[in-house]
Amino acid sequence: MRDRPEDFAVDEQLGFQPTGEGEHLFLRIQKRGLNTISVAGALAEAAGVSLAAVGYAGLKDRRAVTRQWFSVTTPLCRLALPVDLEATILAQTRHARKLRRGQIDRNEFCIRLRGVQGAADEIEARLVRLRSDGVPNYFGVQRFGRDGSNLDAAWNWLSRRPRRRLSAFKRGLYLSAARSLLFNTVLAERVRCGTWNLVIDGDVLDQGRPTGPLWGRGRSAARDASAVLEAEALAPLERWLEPLEHIGLVQQRRALAALPENLVWHWEQDQRVLRLEFALCSGSYATSVVQELGHFAVASGNFSDG
Repeated sequence: MRDRPEDFAVDEQLGFQPTGEGEHLFLRIQKRGLNTISVAGALAEAAGVSLAAVGYAGLKDRRAVTRQWFSVTTPLCRLALPVDLEATILAQTRHARKLRRGQIDRNEFCIRLRGVQGAADEIEARLVRLRSDGVPNYFGVQRFGRDGSNLDAAWNWLSRRPRRRLSAFKRGLYLSAARSLLFNTVLAERVRCGTWNLVIDGDVLDQGRPTGPLWGRGRSAARDASAVLEAEALAPLERWLEPLEHIGLVQQRRALAALPENLVWHWEQDQRVLRLEFALCSGSYATSVVQELGHFAVASGNFSDG
């Protein structure tokens, strides 16, 4: 998977339409082989502003071809990117507010899996099943950094007194990694029990679907069997709970299942290449869909599907 950037295409769709007026310049950009932060830095330099003046709704893949929106606080009517940067500005408009993380309706994916082995009918049967049942909504391994480096850094920071001051970006990165570890642990237990997409006693529901914890301050809303399962699953990770409760995060919930929308597939090159097309809501990972089909080698790179 991701043998070449074109094998993993992401098209970000915002949850709103820019109005065409306001102090923030909105740019829709297609990039190849670049991460979101690199493009944000190039925009800041082009506009003569700090990186803090650049907004984006999510971190997108480096080893991919992605389309996403950026905002820049600038009076300039238009911006241009360096010609040697593999990024193209597709549209420019304006909006009254800066683009914030999470303001995504969905991400649309087109993924090519090369060198597929196995019976095509068995793979298609799995696709039919996950199109109706969804997939476990794991946070992708990219959330934890290379070889878990984000988790190591998160614990080194959380466990120290006094804690050193971090940039907003690093603070968010470390806290997200810690919360994702706890959520994935609960989800893995629900998968083991066969209840990740079933409602059990005491579940907290979101649009009829069971949810798991995003840890923070406050008592868990789960009750009865659901609360017992979560407590038992998190017992080995108890050292993470107290720091997250006292650092200012509020307890939240996340759906245990992700449902790929508009999932279709096509075979290419005599069924050696499988092309998948689908959409996921903000925060769900395309790799969670792919891993339900079998084992795939992933080309090296830093990835994020947010």
